[in-house]
Amino acid sequence: MTREITLTKKDNICIDDLMSSKILLFLGLFFLVGCATPMVASLDKHQSHYIPASNLNKWLICIYRESEFMGSLRGIYINADGKRIGALNSGTYFVYEADVGEIVISVENWLGKNPSRVIKVEAGKSYYLKAGIKMGGWDAVPYINIVAKEEGEGAIQELVYATMKEKDLRK
Repeated sequence: MTREITLTKKDNICIDDLMSSKILLFLGLFFLVGCATPMVASLDKHQSHYIPASNLNKWLICIYRESEFMGSLRGIYINADGKRIGALNSGTYFVYEADVGEIVISVENWLGKNPSRVIKVEAGKSYYLKAGIKMGGWDAVPYINIVAKEEGEGAIQELVYATMKEKDLRK
C-alpha cells in the first residue's frame, strides 16, 4: 500500500526554514571551532632592533614572521630542542642565541604535527628562519623554513623586534 504526500506552499516554507536552521547551526559551530584556536601571543615589542651582546660563545638564529593578513590573529610558538624559546605574531621577529652544534627548531601546533628544521650551528655564522601560517580546510597550519642570510636580513628591517614575557616561556 502506497501513500501519496502532497506538499503545499506552507510545507515548502517549513522545509526552507529547516534548511536555514541547519546552515545557521553549521556556521555557529564553525565559529566556535575557530574561537578555540590560539590567539595572538603576548609579546613585549621593542622600540629598536635587536642588538647582539658581545658574547662570542653564542651564535644568532633570527626567527621571523612577515606581516600578513591571513592568519594574523594567531600566534606561533617556537621551540628549540623541545623547549619554548619565543613566539611570533604577524610582522614580528626575535633572536635566539645558540651554542655551536646541532639544534632542532620547531613550531608548536595544537593539531599534533610540529613542523621543524635541524640547524647545524657553526661558529661565526648567523641563521635566519621564516615562519608563517598556511590556511587549511579546518585550521591554520604553521610552517618554518630556513632562508638565505640576505633574504632574512632584508625581511627583519621591516619587522618589529618582540620577545615573549618570561612567564610564557615556561609553558
